[in-house]
Amino acid sequence: MPRALRPLLALLLAAVVALVVLVAGGPAGPGPATRMEADTGSRPSTRTAADPVGCRRTDRVVDVGLSSTRYPLVREHWDRAIAAGRPRVLTLRREGASRRRSRLLAGVPTRPGEDRDEYPPAAARATVDADVAYVDARQNRGAGSVQGLKLRRYCSGQRFRFVWY
Repeated sequence: MPRALRPLLALLLAAVVALVVLVAGGPAGPGPATRMEADTGSRPSTRTAADPVGCRRTDRVVDVGLSSTRYPLVREHWDRAIAAGRPRVLTLRREGASRRRSRLLAGVPTRPGEDRDEYPPAAARATVDADVAYVDARQNRGAGSVQGLKLRRYCSGQRFRFVWY
């Protein structure tokens, strides 16, 4: 390696290490952290191990937009669940979501090409209980992916609702 490139390589390596430490949540790794957000309406929030690094929580109910043309079967299921008494405004609860989902779906058989859609989603309920319906797998996974992307900036405890466009 040419001698002139060594300082540049060392700087690049230091930047990569710093980025890895930042993504991991600091030198101690991910874990609970209390921080005050600068955004208007934000408040100190306790981040759980299940929350993404740098998440925030606001006092307002956050609208999470989903496309009713891309996910019509998901919308139809969720509208029915809300009409039957399920909550419209939800609270983000990432901790234990996989366990709640597994327990809920344990007695519901799978079907080829369909997913067992749940409302409220596992990451937005405190108990195992939810409404389950079979929907097209592509729609369910697409809606879940969009939901996850739009909610990843928020910490557990954030209140939100789905709005269809």
